[in-house]
Amino acid sequence: MQPLLGLYSDLDKSFTSEFPHVERYFWTMVNQPNFKKVMGDVKQAESVPPVQKKAAPPKEQKQKEAKKEAPKEAPKPKAVETEEEEEAPKPKPKNPLDLLPPSKMILDEWKRLYSNTKTNFREVAIKGFWDMYDPEGYSLWFCDYKYNDENTVSFVTMNKVGGFLQRMDLCRKYAFGKMLVIGSEPPFKVKGLWLFRGPEIPKFVIDEVYDMELYEWTKADISDEAQKERVNAMIEDQEPFEGEALLDAKCFKNTLSKVWALLVGTECAGCFFVYYLKSFGI
Repeated sequence: MQPLLGLYSDLDKSFTSEFPHVERYFWTMVNQPNFKKVMGDVKQAESVPPVQKKAAPPKEQKQKEAKKEAPKEAPKPKAVETEEEEEAPKPKPKNPLDLLPPSKMILDEWKRLYSNTKTNFREVAIKGFWDMYDPEGYSLWFCDYKYNDENTVSFVTMNKVGGFLQRMDLCRKYAFGKMLVIGSEPPFKVKGLWLFRGPEIPKFVIDEVYDMELYEWTKADISDEAQKERVNAMIEDQEPFEGEALLDAKCFKNTLSKVWALLVGTECAGCFFVYYLKSFGI
């Protein structure tokens, strides 16, 4: 909280209003009676204080007597070049998915449409998805957890899915996913839908994310209307799903907020992160 106090004493309303969640958290805290007993009334700066420039140190007075010029050093002989010269750093190899032919589907545009559609989801988001979808540049995959009989505790099952999504972060630029936890009673079923760049599941994902082998992967055949409708239902978090209650639904897409991006590496990052987790009931 101390870093935030410093921010609000130096930053005016025109700046902090860009971050409404942090601002609401800050003013809620500083107006608590116990807080006021210690810190008193907190006021926000009306304007950003000007940066004070340090005065340049006074120049030394020139000596009346001119200094004798120091004798010039004899040029050093050039070092003999060794046969083994240091190799220049090799450029980072491009991801194979970046070398694929351009696709008409812009993944970030779909993610924005999904995030911003709050009503008429079928008519807006689902229709928009199929209008954007490029079967030559992307592929859709169903995944089914192989060991559902172990999913006997709801929060453990949901945490398992959350960990999987965290480890999938390496392909965030190339993928979109939905993971569903299904059932009102244990054992709970875990099923998912993934959109990947390219015709197959990226090899680097299979190699680096150990969770991949815990699922049975099936490529969706969108020429089959039943499979296409299953894609729609999973994107929409349709409930009931395949005749069963939906316990939880998680989405894999861009989640890093503008505020967090600005605060990473600063003292305020910890305060914001705690507030972010609390806003989701974590």
